[in-house]
Amino acid sequence: MLQSATASAPAGVPYRPADAHYLTVTGGLPPMVGCLLTIAGRPPDVAELRDVLAPRIERVTALSRHWPVPFRSAREFEHVGTPQLRHHVREATVHRLADWPGLLERLWVQPLPTDRRPPWDLWLVRSPEDGSRYALLFRVHHALLDGVATTRVVTELLGLRPSSPESPARNTAPRSARPSAAEVSTTAATGAAADVLRGYRTPVTWPAPDDRPARTPRFGFARLPLSLLREAGRPAGATVNDVYLAGWAGALRSWQHIRAASASVADSRPEDLPVRMPVSTRHLGPPSPVIGNRVISERVVLPCAEPDPGRRLRTVARQTALLRPDHRRIAAQAAYDRLSFPLASWIARRSLRPQRGVMSASNVRMSAGPLSFRDAPVLHAVALGPIAPGHHCYSMFTGYHDTAYLYLAHTDRLPHAERLPALWLRAVHELHEASCH
Repeated sequence: MLQSATASAPAGVPYRPADAHYLTVTGGLPPMVGCLLTIAGRPPDVAELRDVLAPRIERVTALSRHWPVPFRSAREFEHVGTPQLRHHVREATVHRLADWPGLLERLWVQPLPTDRRPPWDLWLVRSPEDGSRYALLFRVHHALLDGVATTRVVTELLGLRPSSPESPARNTAPRSARPSAAEVSTTAATGAAADVLRGYRTPVTWPAPDDRPARTPRFGFARLPLSLLREAGRPAGATVNDVYLAGWAGALRSWQHIRAASASVADSRPEDLPVRMPVSTRHLGPPSPVIGNRVISERVVLPCAEPDPGRRLRTVARQTALLRPDHRRIAAQAAYDRLSFPLASWIARRSLRPQRGVMSASNVRMSAGPLSFRDAPVLHAVALGPIAPGHHCYSMFTGYHDTAYLYLAHTDRLPHAERLPALWLRAVHELHEASCH
């Protein structure tokens, strides 16, 4: 199923307004999404890894694409031939594989392949202090793949498989029939687009958008048992994503107290903060080529001013419940696909502009069961994302097997932001205690 989705892309794949937006972002690092895997076992050398990938790379056609140069000369991704793996599969050595922030600070700034080569790479990362495990870091330009597509492409490229037949890699339950975007009327599509934009009417006054050229981001990570988040959300009928966002609200509440105390601010009352939440539409309707961005941009106001963890969760859950219906997302995606390109581009730019939000939060499900690479267990799998232009931070929640991972990228405009992952852990534990006791 996955292989056919990645291998059967038509010769010409049109790019969408969101893809074009990421192509025009300049002023620093290119917007990239990625995935960081830690694998048990003896690390291969880079030539061995290239040999392993060579038979698979031709089937993952999304990684053979590039946009026209200049990209306005045509509105579709071009097939530029099978990638030469010596240009795309690289190697690096680090002191400690467990130091994920240090690993990313070193490798995230490396330039992607150029000279009309597909804009992605895969890093084989080893440590002389730990010969029993290694890391694989996949990076790709955001215009080529979104977060959900990235996890699918990584799974196919590496041939990741369940560790045992009893451990499914993904939910295979049949979905109920849904109308496709092609069946949505223009009126409904326009109304859905207007509804999405309505959430961005109120400008953000604090923290102020960062209009300086992008700098190298700083990174942070945290992880918890996925069961703890499920238990915390169960009494309120909340999803794991709701618990992640409510925990993020609690972390930002504590961070605002720390920021106010360090700056000796007289009024230290926390304020609610809006976040831009990319919502995938890739699984809705008929299968589509795994390339480009199939997302709509929603806005959630995090209740940071609320002191009670349970009320924070219920406030978040009420908002996300309004955004969850499939028909809303299908209609909004139809707006991007079927409205005129200039109008759809205006919608995409407006929802992404920093004046309407300075933080992003998203989530992906990597796999419901443990995966293996070349019969070796994948110990950790974490999705990665970029900081939007003008924004201060990007957080991403990854569910992999029985573990919940938090990834944070932030700029130096957020003092004490390095404490946010630990504050999120504490906020989720507080929520779990409040919900279960």
